[in-house]
Amino acid sequence: MHELGHSLVARAHALPVKNIVLFIFGGVANIEEEAHSAGVEFKVAVIGPLISLIIAGVCFLLWLPLRLVPSPVAAILYVLWLSNLLIGIFNLLPGFPLDGGRILKAIVWKFTGSPVKATRMAANTGMVIAYLLIIWGIFQFFSGDTLDGIWIGFIDWFLLSASLAERTQSTFEVVFRGINVGQVMNKDPLTVPANISLQKLVDEYLLPQGLPSALVMQGDDVAGLITLANIRQVPRENWSQTPIGLVMIPADRLPVISPEQSLKEVLHLLADANSDQLPVLQNGHLVGILSREELMRSLQVRQNLGLNRAA
Repeated sequence: MHELGHSLVARAHALPVKNIVLFIFGGVANIEEEAHSAGVEFKVAVIGPLISLIIAGVCFLLWLPLRLVPSPVAAILYVLWLSNLLIGIFNLLPGFPLDGGRILKAIVWKFTGSPVKATRMAANTGMVIAYLLIIWGIFQFFSGDTLDGIWIGFIDWFLLSASLAERTQSTFEVVFRGINVGQVMNKDPLTVPANISLQKLVDEYLLPQGLPSALVMQGDDVAGLITLANIRQVPRENWSQTPIGLVMIPADRLPVISPEQSLKEVLHLLADANSDQLPVLQNGHLVGILSREELMRSLQVRQNLGLNRAA
């Protein structure tokens, strides 16, 4: 219900929602676009904790008349109101990736007019919160509460990783503002025919050039992408008999981008893809490849030149 609230409010403001993923630490609604204003960001963020607190309140009121008579229903209502109360309060902590971090971002965005500054502040605050929780988890562990200490440690690791990812994303958006794919892509990518064996691919292409992947071509068309992870799925003794076309990532599973697209538009595609590279097509023809390596190299050059400060 918490994540469904985020999703419904996002869709009400024309923000597409890819899916809702539930996992051991909670859940996340994968909203594919950033909010277009501080007000929308605030609404999408605040609805989740609000729903959790409403559920907690309803379950508490239902539990009150049953609390004196032990029963499965009373026990379930007790767990529901207490857990939803804790989830609601915890998510209001002002740091990414928690909802409170997005609320903080919306507030700072409203007053500064800069979503990038707001994102950085919320991400940095999230890192501070994560480090404080790490200290608390260590204290719990060495105080004899081993299980809680380990559990808090896992949560801290998740929060810290997510905060770092948000800060990195905001750095990319600042440095690459106004930059399109064609200005960063590799215009001479390695391509290989689809009918060669994995052994030939490794011996004649990947090892000599030190590359982790290659675009697979069928004539003039992109047939797919072959990566080291794909190759490792095949026993080494079978490499010489296995065509790369059997184990590559097919083209229809790869997002296709154009050189005119802004990097801001395609960064999430690269993050969601099953590989570190995406083909760049223009009028149906391959003109380059966009990779994480190219992005990091360009980022380093631009930072060394001070172009991020200019942005």
